[in-house]
Formats: sequence, structure tokens, C-alpha cells
Amino acid sequence: MKKRARGRPASKLVDRALAEAAVEEFVERGYHAMSMESIADRAGVSKVSLYRRWSSKLAVTEEVFRTLSETGVPQDHGSLEADLRFLVRRSVALPGAKAAANLVLRTMGEICGNPDLLAAYRKHLLAPRMEQLRAVLERARARGELRSEAPIDVACALVAGPLFLYYLTLLAGYELDLGGNLAGQFVCLILEGIGKRTTRSPALR
Repeated sequence: MKKRARGRPASKLVDRALAEAAVEEFVERGYHAMSMESIADRAGVSKVSLYRRWSSKLAVTEEVFRTLSETGVPQDHGSLEADLRFLVRRSVALPGAKAAANLVLRTMGEICGNPDLLAAYRKHLLAPRMEQLRAVLERARARGELRSEAPIDVACALVAGPLFLYYLTLLAGYELDLGGNLAGQFVCLILEGIGKRTTRSPALR
């Protein structure tokens, strides 16, 4: 990765450079291997500038998680099927999917055995994304699109589970016969499990 030119950019530019460098370092090297010095060097600023913003590697990693966090209610595309197609397509689209897979599995490995890191992950990444997914499914329930007996968190698991497996196989280079329309197949099977029959696409009936 090419290092950024050193200099004295405005404070906001330094903030951005350090945040981007921290994300890159975490994804490429992981929490244990990265260092404050390597982050500052990648950003092209002094360690003093870095320590002025974050006092420790844990604080930097919390900022990484905050940077990657997604909050707010996802856009309503008119139906559960349309919402799921949007979310799944965004998650499996290449080449972004491989970068996402690397980040997800890197994070899983790094938080094991580190309660502080696990707490930061839960607060800034897991909880907000679960709330987004719950919002999509609660919206679907209000429209009468979910099976009445399907608990929201079980439905969340059915949505997230296939994506996690896909990331795992993608990163490991393990080939699965997933056909040409991956997003469509995932959505169809998810709807088969949680959607009312009247809300499923014609291909499922």
C-alpha cells in the first residue's frame, strides 16, 4: 500500500487520513499485529498527531469500528423481497464482497479472547447492524409479509447466516455451486423460511 505524502494538512484531513490508515491496518494486519507507529506511518503523519486523537491501539480500533458502523433505518424498497434483494446484492457484489469477507472474518478472529475488543465490536458494529435488520423485518411484519410464528431474531439469523457462510467460503477459496443469480437464490430461500406464501415471488409458489 502506497504511503501518503507527509506534510501538515488541515486537522480534518489528518483525521481522515488517520481513520483510513487505521481501517487499512486493521484489515491487513489485524489488531495484534498493527501498531500505532505503523498507522501513523501509513497516514503520513507523526505519532504525536495520532496520540493526540487516540491514546491507545484499542481506542484506534474503536474508531475503526465507528468508521465502519452503519446506523439509521434502511431505505424502504416497498416490500420485504425488494428490501432483502437490495441488502443481499450489496453484500455479495464483487469485488466488494471479498473485502467485506476479509473484514468480517478478520474481526471474528481478533475479538476472540479480548473482552474490550469484543465489547467495542458489539457496540459499534454488531448492535447497529442487527437493529437495521430488525427494522427491515419489523417493517415487513407491519405490512403483513412475515409468518406470524417467525420471531424477528430467528428471521435475522436466516438472513445473516447465508451471507456469513458465503464470506467464509469466498475468503477460503472454497468453491460452491451457487449458480448465476446468487442474490436472487438467497432471497428466495430466505423468503421461503420467513415470508407468508402470498408475499413470495412467483418463482417460489
